[in-house]
Amino acid sequence: MSETASARAFFQPIVGVRTMSVVGFEALARFDDGVSPLDHLSAAEERGQRAQLELQLIEIAVDAAAALPAAGFITLNVSPRTMAFPQLAETLRRCDRSWGLELFEDAEPEECLAIREQVDELGGFLLIDDAGTGFADEKRIRQLRPDIVKIDRVVFWRSLSEADGRHRIESILDAAEEVGAHALVEGVEDEAQLDAVRELEVGLAQGYHVGRPTPVDGIVEMLADLQRRVGVSASLV
Repeated sequence: MSETASARAFFQPIVGVRTMSVVGFEALARFDDGVSPLDHLSAAEERGQRAQLELQLIEIAVDAAAALPAAGFITLNVSPRTMAFPQLAETLRRCDRSWGLELFEDAEPEECLAIREQVDELGGFLLIDDAGTGFADEKRIRQLRPDIVKIDRVVFWRSLSEADGRHRIESILDAAEEVGAHALVEGVEDEAQLDAVRELEVGLAQGYHVGRPTPVDGIVEMLADLQRRVGVSASLV
């Protein structure tokens, strides 16, 4: 993290579509200088400090998560190289709830061979992020055997209007089912898209329609609004 910018954790709900209830939260970083987290990470990588920044952001998220409703899990974004740092395990031991690690889409295939074992040793679960883009394809799903496959929002949106897009998402879902992984659709922005997730028989959803990224001090209000607006249970409050 740069000397002039600080970050805090925001949390976006993950919703169980069949029960219409919040089951967890993705931890996201927001910097006070308005620069995107990916740009900060890219700048840190150029300085040879990406892992250190990722570890700082994970620590911020774990500490903030202590104030979340008690029942939900959290997911945290991480690169394979960062998983090798002992500080990660030390931070995750402090987490007061179930947690998962979301593997960045741009991770190289050769970096991934030991990841499944590492996550199991740390006591968490594994997510593949942005499935359907870059390296995050069916081959990686079968190789890593993740617990949750997060389908990229653009892949989902294409499936709503293009035959090739529909075939693509069905192929990803088939690979997830083959390894026993839950599927999660990102980018759900309205009720029609939520209905499309139901039609695909996907169990988990995330997106602005079912909850925006929110700091901890706004979570209770956000969940209450979500219950009024969409009918998603806010029983975690």
